[in-house]
Amino acid sequence: MPPAESGETQPVSGAEKIATFLESRNVLRFFDYWRSKRTGRGLPSRRDIDPIEIPWALPWIFLMDYEVPETFRFRLAGQELVDVFGRRLKGSTLKDVLSDEVFPQVTERWLPLVNSRAAICMKGMVYEVKGRLPIGERIVLPLADEPDGPVTGLAGVTIFSWVPEGALPERKPAEVLTVPIDTIF
Repeated sequence: MPPAESGETQPVSGAEKIATFLESRNVLRFFDYWRSKRTGRGLPSRRDIDPIEIPWALPWIFLMDYEVPETFRFRLAGQELVDVFGRRLKGSTLKDVLSDEVFPQVTERWLPLVNSRAAICMKGMVYEVKGRLPIGERIVLPLADEPDGPVTGLAGVTIFSWVPEGALPERKPAEVLTVPIDTIF
C-alpha cells in the first residue's frame, strides 16, 4: 500500500485496533498466540490451541464449542472462571451458567464470532456478579475445524480484578470492540 499523502490516514488493521483497544499484556499475549496458530489459514482449529504452550493463561482461559443453533458449550475453563461461577464449567452451556437476564445479551454479543467470523474484545465490567465488580479485559476468538470451514468453537481469556461494590460510581456495561477476522493480519 503506498504511503498516505499529506492529510490522509492509512487504514488501520484489525490487529492494530485490538492492540490499541486492549491494555492487558496477557490478553494481548493470548491474541498473539492465537494469531500464530493461524498458519496461513483464516482461523486456527481447537486442536491448534494447546494449553501446555500457554501456562501463563491457564487460570483465565476458556475453550468452547459452538453448536447450532446459538449454543456455546464450555470445553475448558480456567480456575478463575470456575471461581466466578462457583462451579465446574466443562460441559455446561452459557444458558446453564448465566442468568435469564444476562444470557441473551452475551449470546447476542458472541454471535458475530460465528456469523461474521469476528474477534470480540471487551474492557470494563466483564461479568455480572452480585456484590462485587469484576473489572478487566476479555478477548474471544473464533476457531474452525476445517481451514475454510464454519466456526466450530472459540478460545478466549478474561483477566480481571475484583473491585468492591462501592469503589465505582456506577455499574456500566463493558466497552465492546468487534473486529472482522479478515482484517487481522
